[in-house]
Amino acid sequence: MTDLLEKDKDSLITELAAAGTADKAVRVLENEMDKLLLKHNEQCDSDRERESAAYMMQAVRLSLPLIDSNGATKVWERGAGRSDEGGSFKVSFLVLFILGLALCVFGFGPMFFNAYVAAEEKLRNEVLLHGGATIVGLVCLYFAGYMYSRPKKEGKKEHQVEIKVDANKIYRNFRTAILSIDQSLEEIGAAERWSKRDKAGSIDGRTVTSSELDLFSDLLAAAYSGDPEYALEKIEQIKYFLHKQQIEVVDYSSETAKFFDMMPGSKAATIRPALVAQGGLLKKGLASAGK
Repeated sequence: MTDLLEKDKDSLITELAAAGTADKAVRVLENEMDKLLLKHNEQCDSDRERESAAYMMQAVRLSLPLIDSNGATKVWERGAGRSDEGGSFKVSFLVLFILGLALCVFGFGPMFFNAYVAAEEKLRNEVLLHGGATIVGLVCLYFAGYMYSRPKKEGKKEHQVEIKVDANKIYRNFRTAILSIDQSLEEIGAAERWSKRDKAGSIDGRTVTSSELDLFSDLLAAAYSGDPEYALEKIEQIKYFLHKQQIEVVDYSSETAKFFDMMPGSKAATIRPALVAQGGLLKKGLASAGK
């Protein structure tokens, strides 16, 4: 069957590649197995080999899902991206903020104080307004930095995995299984041929006797001779041969009529003698009873 498979190699690999998934690839192989078994049985003359092939192919069919067929793997990602949720103060950010605030106080504090003292009564509220605006601005900058630096939370995502089958790998594994079947069938065929060799020269499992060989040889000589008288003479030897086997050739008579099937005829005659052993009928004869 391996030779038959090799002939289908290109078309089978094409079908496996087009299948895409492991389940579909199994169905492609099952169809190929049916074709291989049908072609094998058409070419095989041994009933034993055909029966064995059917059992072994069924075992392979059941094991097809176990064949390694994985090829390239693709992972598809689908879903929401990052989302802003919650956060915490980072130490480095907090240190920088305090340092910046201290520098601002150190740099602008005396200026605000001196401006407030030196300002006239009506201008002191304006100085306080600008100073408060500066502090609020610093606080806004802080929270802006905090909002920017807080961690982002991953949103929900779905992953889809797509595994493509490797058509060449499937073919190699499948061919190995078919090759194993071929080897087993070859062993069965060899054993059957050896058994027939052992039985050569026997009839129904027993050794042919010399008297049987002599009889068959004489009958064949009579057939080859083309001489009717010689042929009849050799045929008469059959009675003697059967007598030695304690089988009697019985002609038709009123006493032996029970051993015969009757048919119409112009006169009483034996058409085919009956074969009897120790009074028991082995094979009925055929006779004509006459008018």
